[in-house]
Amino acid sequence: MGSWEIVEKRGSEDIAVVYLLRSRMDDGVFIECVESLDPPVPPEEKWVITLSSQKGCPAGCSFCDASFYYRGNLSEAELLDQLRVIVDRHGGDGRLDSEKIKLHLARMGEPSFNDNVPGFLEEVKSRYPGVRFVPAIATIGPAGREEWFERLKRLKDEYFGEGFFQLQFSLNTTDERYRNKMMPAKKMTFREISLLGDRWVVNRDRKVTLNFALHADAPFDAGRIAGSFSPSSFLVKLTPMNPTRAASASGMESDIGFDGSVSERVLGEIGRLERAGFEVIVSIGSMEEILTGSNCGQLAFARGGHETRDGGRRVIIGDGGASGEKSSDDSRI
Repeated sequence: MGSWEIVEKRGSEDIAVVYLLRSRMDDGVFIECVESLDPPVPPEEKWVITLSSQKGCPAGCSFCDASFYYRGNLSEAELLDQLRVIVDRHGGDGRLDSEKIKLHLARMGEPSFNDNVPGFLEEVKSRYPGVRFVPAIATIGPAGREEWFERLKRLKDEYFGEGFFQLQFSLNTTDERYRNKMMPAKKMTFREISLLGDRWVVNRDRKVTLNFALHADAPFDAGRIAGSFSPSSFLVKLTPMNPTRAASASGMESDIGFDGSVSERVLGEIGRLERAGFEVIVSIGSMEEILTGSNCGQLAFARGGHETRDGGRRVIIGDGGASGEKSSDDSRI
């Protein structure tokens, strides 16, 4: 479809389908996108489309498989063509009439690093009049991108207000030093995120989400959240740490199970957050969805076939595995 060729499609139409796309213009570039449902919610009520914003990712997060290579930002045309890969499959089945289509920029890449994302969202609104897209941006909150977020806010206020936009900051821990260890890219402080969120939420906007994919060693303190963020502007979402290759290599064991189990320490902090006035959502994904390869970068990692860099190791991508020699370089979002 335009910029992209589908080279692999995996999953179930009833839960999630993951697409591995190869660029028709840039040799060796692979990205991923996903369409999914949220059982038992029917597709006429909610449909989720998750897109990549970059060709790989430069942030170097220690738990994410999408950091194995980085080849730049997706253009507006490449973003639109990626969306069309999914949307055009459903032209006559009424899927575009869904009450809510979550357009999630949360696959490969850090969306706030890509200046083409706001323009892409504006073009989506123009090309699909009447379609109830709800853009959702998941970000680690990189430093120095304040103007990008202000541009996004103006776009939200003009086209996607009153609950039709979702902004999520992936914090993953309440300790700033540990946050830097998990996500080494330079990031906004909690104070800066708090100020942005307080400006962001107006009228009937959705609250800004603070997401914590918790593992056992990550500090998590409700007092730190309550002392940094307002429950009138922010809610807290807790999710399992997905079983990626990178998380496994880093020794990260999830503090929240895919069976819904939550550790005693997390349960205690949830109670403290609720007493402080925060809405807390514990979001458990489907293990069936995980098994389709729905974690960021899994299919691209397995299919690439070219040399990349990952955390100081020179990696050969292909055959679902990685082997390498020592190198002095590292990368990611």
